[in-house]
Amino acid sequence: MTESPPEHLASTHRHPRMPSTGRRFDLGRRLRVLAGVDEDILAQVPLERTRYVGLGGVVLGTAVVAGASMWFALSQVLGGAHIAMLVPTVIWALIVLNLDRWLVSTVTGMWQRRLLMLFPRLLVAVVLGFIIAEPLVLRVFETAIVQHVVDERQVAQNAERDRLVACNPTTPSATPPQRDCRNAQLLASTAAADQTRLDKLEADATVLRARIRTDERDHRKLLQQANDECAGRATRGTSGKRGDGPLCKRLDDKVRKLETDRNLVANRRELREMENQISELRGPLAAKQDGYGQWVKAEIDKRVAVMPGPEDPVGLLERMRALHEVTAENGYLFGASWLFRLFLIIVDCLPILVKLMGGSTTYDRMVEQENRIRERVHERALHCKADVQLGELELQAYRDSEDRRRRRQLVDVESKAADAEARAAIEEMIKERAEELSRQNGGEWRNGARRRTGLTKPFVN
Repeated sequence: MTESPPEHLASTHRHPRMPSTGRRFDLGRRLRVLAGVDEDILAQVPLERTRYVGLGGVVLGTAVVAGASMWFALSQVLGGAHIAMLVPTVIWALIVLNLDRWLVSTVTGMWQRRLLMLFPRLLVAVVLGFIIAEPLVLRVFETAIVQHVVDERQVAQNAERDRLVACNPTTPSATPPQRDCRNAQLLASTAAADQTRLDKLEADATVLRARIRTDERDHRKLLQQANDECAGRATRGTSGKRGDGPLCKRLDDKVRKLETDRNLVANRRELREMENQISELRGPLAAKQDGYGQWVKAEIDKRVAVMPGPEDPVGLLERMRALHEVTAENGYLFGASWLFRLFLIIVDCLPILVKLMGGSTTYDRMVEQENRIRERVHERALHCKADVQLGELELQAYRDSEDRRRRRQLVDVESKAADAEARAAIEEMIKERAEELSRQNGGEWRNGARRRTGLTKPFVN
């Protein structure tokens, strides 16, 4: 069990809570809550309430600035304000509020300890200040940033349009200039591409057609010779004998072999397919050549329209890059942006700076004393609780030992009783055996006496 501190000790370090009227809104008390103040201790030094009311106001102001920063950042990311942005804005403001409240409420004690706690907390405040300051800096310099982005987009669109125009002449027969035209030539389904394809198909068809004519000529000559031989017509290279003789069969085999070796059937089919493709290309090619210039212009406009335009929303990363470029070109803007950024960082660091610059107050010393007393009371309570638990454990050990001793005694008694019963049983058995032996001995004695006196009956067979 945990012992409660003595009443006289608690009364010297805890002040009774001031009664609340419950009828008016105590703004100062609410602000002191943001500073992490214990009202019971502060009630003993009422002159320091103003100090902690101001500290709570600083914490609240930092949270409001953080919420405004989140609102501006979300509006820049999403391209405009929306009512749904209130949720992340409030959440971020509460995070900063509780973080600052923790920072100022844990900086207590003497100046040596405060200095040791200064640097990590100040580092946290500086990092948080950078995060909060950047969206506000972008908001302040929004006009210059947006104008710079618009000008850059316009220049990029103009440069891309010039490159597309140079790499895609409006005349199909024109040759693009010697420049970097990677991903800039619009040759797919254009008149120039169709014309190139048509010329290649016609050249291939001409070569294939000449080869087919030659093969057909050889085929007709050999076929005529085979027909003359089989019909018995006497011509050059024939025997003049009618019928399917050996020479007729050999010539027929040569005709079939020539058709197979020269791929006459496949070549004729391929030539028909090429002629069909040539016919399909020749039809729309004339219409494409007539409107080629307008088509190129429309394709260029389509490609340029995909790029971000001056009227498109400006994103957060684009704003940050534009701010860097604008400030790099203008020294005045560079200095102004960093002065404003440092101002916002200092504003975010104000809670910890105010707490540290305020020095050690009476309230801080009382809090330290209260913490030490509570620590000692807690330590004493733990010792008392440990003593109680150790006593219970010792008592339980003694109970277990006594219980084991009693069980051993009971086992001994049961063992002795069992031994007594066993001895009684053995004695009873011995007694019964003795009686039986005595009876047997008595009977034998009587039988012997009869034999000696002749009173026994003779043996009759």
